[in-house]
Amino acid sequence: MSSMLAQSVSLIAFPCLLSAAAGAQGFVALTAPLGVPSVPHSTTDNGAGVAVADFDGDGDLDLVVAPASGQAFAMFRNDGGMHFTDVSAASGLGTLTVPRCVAAADVDNDGDQDLFVGRHLQPPRLFVNDGAGHFTDQAVARGLVGADDTYAATFGDYDRDGWLDLYLGNHFNAAGSGPAANRLYHNLGNGVFADVTVGAGLTTVRATQAAAFFDFDEDGWPDLLEVNDRGTVFGANELWRNDGDGTFSPVAAQYGAAAAIDGMGIDFVDVFNDGGVDFFCTDDPVDHLFQLWNPGSGSYTNATATYGLQGGATGWACNFLDYDNDGWQDLHVVHQTFPNFMLRNPGAAAAAQVPWPNTTGALGLGLLYPQFTAAIGDFDDDGRLDIVQRFSSASTPPAPVGLALYRNQVAAGNWLRFRTEGTVGNRDGLGARIEVQTGTRRQRQWVRSGVGYVSSSDRRVHFGLGTAAIADRVTVTWPSGQKQYLTNVPANQTVLLREPRLTVAGPVPVGGSTTITASLPGDHGLDYLMVMALSANVGIPLPDGAVIPIDYDMLTTVTLGPNVLLPGSVGVLDANGAASSAVNIPPFPFLSGWTLYATVLTLDQPAFPYARTVMAKALPVPIL
Repeated sequence: MSSMLAQSVSLIAFPCLLSAAAGAQGFVALTAPLGVPSVPHSTTDNGAGVAVADFDGDGDLDLVVAPASGQAFAMFRNDGGMHFTDVSAASGLGTLTVPRCVAAADVDNDGDQDLFVGRHLQPPRLFVNDGAGHFTDQAVARGLVGADDTYAATFGDYDRDGWLDLYLGNHFNAAGSGPAANRLYHNLGNGVFADVTVGAGLTTVRATQAAAFFDFDEDGWPDLLEVNDRGTVFGANELWRNDGDGTFSPVAAQYGAAAAIDGMGIDFVDVFNDGGVDFFCTDDPVDHLFQLWNPGSGSYTNATATYGLQGGATGWACNFLDYDNDGWQDLHVVHQTFPNFMLRNPGAAAAAQVPWPNTTGALGLGLLYPQFTAAIGDFDDDGRLDIVQRFSSASTPPAPVGLALYRNQVAAGNWLRFRTEGTVGNRDGLGARIEVQTGTRRQRQWVRSGVGYVSSSDRRVHFGLGTAAIADRVTVTWPSGQKQYLTNVPANQTVLLREPRLTVAGPVPVGGSTTITASLPGDHGLDYLMVMALSANVGIPLPDGAVIPIDYDMLTTVTLGPNVLLPGSVGVLDANGAASSAVNIPPFPFLSGWTLYATVLTLDQPAFPYARTVMAKALPVPIL
């Protein structure tokens, strides 16, 4: 069957598929007033993206659509219930030529989502949000310059200083004669960037089309994965290990990840709920690429054929999502001139090698229009993940509209969703690992950026729970290294995770006082112990592997019981998980210039035999 005939057959069948999907509770394409108003098709070669985020801070997901070249951005405010208002004219985003990737992130830690836009051989844009969904381009003022062919943008805090850095994946140079260098921008603070590519050792030049920060070896330092086009000509995919000192080392060959493919999109997750960070890349025919982490060898294995995840067509965006909330991550794949796939995770152990069935036809997602990208998010907050499909004018016949919102109406299980707010690390919590335990099942996901292809999906982390009505335990590992626990969390809600923090009001003068405050959300009502020490070089190890981050000494002994120095050292956290204590320094002049160190821990036996929350770092308390 010719390509044109196949497309014609698909178009004839498409209304029938939608009708069948509606009856079978699949995905249904919505039109305004339910769904977003019509926008022109993307005209950028190889597509331009969309960004899904709460841009105006009202709690639901809005949508920014990169325009057809030379036209205006489209921005749609979510008014709830799948009703959207076109606020493009007031957004400040304006018009743009040849846009490619869009990525939402809070670059200045002010609590709202800013927007980066990469372009084809044109200067990038960094639209800074005023908090109400109005934007101002500040790219040049904030150090983002150049005119690269930028396909990929991923945010992550590679040096763990609490500010989001930016890595850009570039494709070809201006002459079109070969690949262009990628760029790593270090956030110097408050969203001002400096190009540190060379100093970081990221000097390999390949035709990158997707990139993501992810901690493949789970040592706490965000690594980088590049997915490269024309791998047999310009170089394979590259895995950059973060060395923890501001530099990266190329280790793809060492870890079995140096696949020479025509890579386009990427996403990663713990696919089989068995530990390890697995990832999927889209590719040209005849294959895609699924890399399974092998804990025995400590490396990646190409398991594409093992689980029936081959493509058979040119693939672009790919996104993991649990569309039916059964507790297993499924996979949506966009194909350029072939029906899209929804590959359903059968929920079997990796060792069973059960192939994943393609459920797109039954779900109404077997689209066959010119398309490069899609994005994921729950736009009506009903606990089922929806899909934004962005269509292109790259070939014929085009889709009836340039963009469509496909509402998930699958009969699905229970769910939990998490929104992260860093207080010590980056405000978005990008890079945080969240583990949800229900019975014997342990699911793990990360707050991630750069996944998919040229688009930015909802950064909230969504877990299906199946029939479980409660998550027994939620474990959060923040980019700072801080661990946080929640227990007996009821299903079917969005939970705000705020990073635990210990702060001091300021330096304390000899003979004076200051205040230490602990904020441990989720630990409300628990007994706490606040202690101090003269040093924090080694720490006090606990039998479960946690380390209390001070050295046990005379001062620790004093503050363990009733004392004048730290009178609130023992107590019960309030309803917000907070407690505070004065720090009273004796009037001894020789104490000037000393630094004391404080920490706090909570007790929750028998669930946590030793301690529940243990601070990752000690708090310095300088004496003036």
